[in-house]
Amino acid sequence: MLMALEFALLVIIFAALVVTVTFISHIFLQVTRLPRLIFYIAVGLLIGPLGFNLLNPTLFATLDPGGQILRAVIGVAVAIIVFEGGYSFNRCMPHEQACSPMEFRTLIRNVLRLSLVGGFLTAGLMTLVFFSLAGFSLPFALLMGALTMITGPTVINPCVRRLGIKEEVAFTLEGEGLINDALGVIIASGIFSAILASISGSPFALPVVVAFNLAVGILIGLGIGALGVFVSQWLGPRFLKRFQDRCDQPGVEHLSRIGMLVAAFCAYAIAEFLAHETGIIAALVAGILIGNRDRLGFTHPEDWHETTFAEMDLKHHIEKGVYAFQSDLAQLAIATVFLLLTAFLTWDLLYITLFTPFFLAGLVVVVLLMLVIRPLAVMISTIRTKFHLRERYFMSFFGPRGIVIAATGVFIAITLDVRYGLFLPQIPGYIFLIVLLTVIIQAGLAPFTARACKICTAHYDTENTVE
Repeated sequence: MLMALEFALLVIIFAALVVTVTFISHIFLQVTRLPRLIFYIAVGLLIGPLGFNLLNPTLFATLDPGGQILRAVIGVAVAIIVFEGGYSFNRCMPHEQACSPMEFRTLIRNVLRLSLVGGFLTAGLMTLVFFSLAGFSLPFALLMGALTMITGPTVINPCVRRLGIKEEVAFTLEGEGLINDALGVIIASGIFSAILASISGSPFALPVVVAFNLAVGILIGLGIGALGVFVSQWLGPRFLKRFQDRCDQPGVEHLSRIGMLVAAFCAYAIAEFLAHETGIIAALVAGILIGNRDRLGFTHPEDWHETTFAEMDLKHHIEKGVYAFQSDLAQLAIATVFLLLTAFLTWDLLYITLFTPFFLAGLVVVVLLMLVIRPLAVMISTIRTKFHLRERYFMSFFGPRGIVIAATGVFIAITLDVRYGLFLPQIPGYIFLIVLLTVIIQAGLAPFTARACKICTAHYDTENTVE
């Protein structure tokens, strides 16, 4: 009973802390114009083992011995973040009516080229770096290479929207981050499963499992997304016409917000039930399909204009409300994950990361990633596209990593330590350096890089600064 009471009290205190930190982070963003992740990391370090030691690995091991609760909380939080990113995929483009479905599909092709060609090229080259310079064995070098292909939409999206980056460039960078999040997690999960199978002495068909997980995640995401499009575009307008005398605007807005939350949770839960680590790509696909149904040509505007709410522009009002709701939830989820993960940054890990030869190796790895591999991957993947050279330069030097790579890397290290007794501080150490330095340097210098490359539009969307 005492342990249950302590656990319940800890959850309540942590929930209050998350909400408070999220609120203060908005002030931090408005005052400093720096990414919120810097503030989240600072607070996490303050309450973790490096600060007041309020959250630490020993406490988690006592309250959650198997780590299942922690894994579930972070998994759901990441699903909300990814779904919101997919849902708001096109909000970086202020001229919403100027882009036809055909033009939108062309932009999607650019995103896929940067994500697939650039992402896999990054993963391959970083595998060589970790194998030759960092001293990882080949399986773990492959694992780290897959993790580093993940960029950070939680950092990229607010930056490009706040700076008013040219629409096509912003859209491509956001899309790259979203797709690489899902692909990187699934591939890294497959490689990690192969490593665990080899430790246990069991054979493991890596390509088959990765392909199966991708197929399951995409199919579930398409199914939930199609259902969401059906409800919002066909069933919703007809429901309003049938019960227009009983439906008020606040009620419709409330149903729309909850409906998006249902889509995110169902996509994640069903996919995870069918195949492990497929929930993220399912949530992403569902979010993209539902949030971008206008650009994908699934809408029937006449259904909405025939309702009694047409003069109030109900559809646009609902979309704004749903986006704001999703954005607030995503910020709470981001704060939750970072505060939890920074609790595992101990003094031992800090000493290994900063005060041993590992630090120099880590700096070399990060410098190679930012100044050599990222530019090479972008330049190759954007050949024969309509991007100008200065736009390609900006994309080359703007690829900060974020929450998904941090969550995945820390969980891999914890699993190896708790279940198999393999303490590998190099994994969270490299991940910590990559996230911290790319956020501080690439995101922090983004305003100067954007102005130098002359890719900021004259239109500053103040609505998007709430990110």
